[in-house]
Amino acid sequence: MLIFIAVLILCAIGAEWVSLQDPLAKVTYDCRPSKAVVEPEEPFEIITTLQNARRFPVPFIKMEELLPASLEFLPPIPAHRQDKGGLIRTGTLYLMPRQTLQRRQPALIRQRGRYFFRGATLFGGDFLGIRETSKQVHLSKELVVLPTTIDCPLLLENLGGFLGEISVNRFILEDPVLTLGYRDYTGREPQKAISWSQSARAGKLMVKKYDHTLELSVTVILSVDSGTGDHRQDPQEIEHCFSIARAVCETLEDRGVQYGFLTNATAAGAMGCWSLLEEGLGARHFYTILEGLGRATYDRTQSFAHLLHRAAKRAQQGQAHIIITPALLPEFQPMINRLRDLTGSQITVLAGNDYKASCDPDSQEKADSKATAEERKDG
Repeated sequence: MLIFIAVLILCAIGAEWVSLQDPLAKVTYDCRPSKAVVEPEEPFEIITTLQNARRFPVPFIKMEELLPASLEFLPPIPAHRQDKGGLIRTGTLYLMPRQTLQRRQPALIRQRGRYFFRGATLFGGDFLGIRETSKQVHLSKELVVLPTTIDCPLLLENLGGFLGEISVNRFILEDPVLTLGYRDYTGREPQKAISWSQSARAGKLMVKKYDHTLELSVTVILSVDSGTGDHRQDPQEIEHCFSIARAVCETLEDRGVQYGFLTNATAAGAMGCWSLLEEGLGARHFYTILEGLGRATYDRTQSFAHLLHRAAKRAQQGQAHIIITPALLPEFQPMINRLRDLTGSQITVLAGNDYKASCDPDSQEKADSKATAEERKDG
């Protein structure tokens, strides 16, 4: 019996001695979202990975993970918020020798923007619980939430009418002789536009590229500055403009209209060239703009006047423009008229404050309730 007790004591001393040798030295931690880009309220998974590279177990680990403050767990789990705005999720576990542990937690974020998973603080204990050590792991894993899809019948009606007008004008000026070159077939062009001789030479489908009188193209101009003199607009107004810009690009994609993109909004992250995208079409072109809208901040790179000046310098005959801005002041109308004269094509201005009431479900519900009350009163 005494021998058995002595062996237990020796084993405990040995385990304690091993556990005192910095138990977190060979423990690695990683946390990342399962998707890099998501829609608002789209579920994704938070993937947490812990690995013990030692030949000995780690009997106790406590994690304090720093997550985005807007994160919502599915189903809800306990977490508390930091003073600086982060969300702290805690948990305890142990790791066996050479073990890799992975946890997946469903979550979602409702607001557009750019979010980071900053890492965690790990706390490790020895075998007997006498001493505790800590280790900070710094990460910068990114998640981009796109702007919401806007559902505004008035906006879509006006946009459809505008595209219809410029399509009619283009058809009137059509001249099939004015072929400038050839480009890759995207699947949206009619079969009559395919050049079979060029396709045979290139080994892939090619279509004719016509002059501006035949090729319908639009430049979308997004401004986060209405020219009121304030360097920062109301964030809600700018968010509304981002949603309008998404609706416009989706409509152009659905109709197969080539479009470029010009903006004075700052895009955080690796999107330095986002302020100008040449004309294009297709999923890659669309999602480049869409991701930029998700990364966009409320800061401007230049004023609305300078943005219109940039558009005028790049203007070409037959090129239509769609201008999206929080509000349009009368003083900018001469610059818009000049842009129309340079292109000889249509320009439409989508001011966010003009569509806010019709696109806001709460405002529309209040208007319908008011109309119903007036009808009852008249009745």
